[in-house]
Amino acid sequence: MPVLVNYDRCTFKTTCFAANVCPKGTLRVDATLGKVVVDPTVCGDCPGPCLNFCDPVALKYAPDLLELDINQRELDGLLTKEAAALERTELVKKRKEAEALAKAEAERAAHAPMTLTSKNFVQEVRDATVPVLIDFWAEWCQPCKQIAPIVEQLAQEYAGQVKFAKVNIDDEPQIAGQLRIQSIPTLMIFFQGQVADMIVGAVGKEQLRSRLQRVVEAVAQLQAQQTQAAPSPATQPPPAPQPKNVAPVRLMRGPNSAPPRRPGQ
Repeated sequence: MPVLVNYDRCTFKTTCFAANVCPKGTLRVDATLGKVVVDPTVCGDCPGPCLNFCDPVALKYAPDLLELDINQRELDGLLTKEAAALERTELVKKRKEAEALAKAEAERAAHAPMTLTSKNFVQEVRDATVPVLIDFWAEWCQPCKQIAPIVEQLAQEYAGQVKFAKVNIDDEPQIAGQLRIQSIPTLMIFFQGQVADMIVGAVGKEQLRSRLQRVVEAVAQLQAQQTQAAPSPATQPPPAPQPKNVAPVRLMRGPNSAPPRRPGQ
């Protein structure tokens, strides 16, 4: 952590043991100035052996350079004790806000739709314990760009209940062909490796949420029934709920269909 030197306390004469043991060499004796100097911007992360080895307790550290600056200005008489306390309070507030923002960003990133490829598609979809919504898209598809923010918002809303993923059909034409994707955007919801619903086109957020919620509720009901029935390990669970107008699709069947065509082809 960054440190400063309180020269009112420093009793330096010819040597400074604290400077000698500084692992970064940033606390040192300046022979020209005849005193101990420190560059706090290059201090290490250690709370410092330097503090422990300064007998007159002339070194003071802070969590960061901003608070160290407050300490230095207070020490130099540029801030009163009360003004320094107010600045520290405001600094702590900003630090907590920054930490909360970083935590929120990390959570959003953790729940953002993952990218599926031919290498991880089967495992991620088949082994998921929750429904998996897959957005099939391409860079040239404008409707795909319209629905993408909706998918990302629902990914945060249904975090822990639904896994969200994306497949770029230009990068993964084999997957699109195997699942018989004829146009994009197409959203497919899988559960236990089977298609539970399919949505074609850039639908609105409420419509997509409604379709997704139906699958979530059906899965919850199915899992409750399985728990009550307590089937033996040899018993196969019933298939995932299937919408009336969607035919079952096996994961990664043979490439019998071509990928979606671009407009004008």
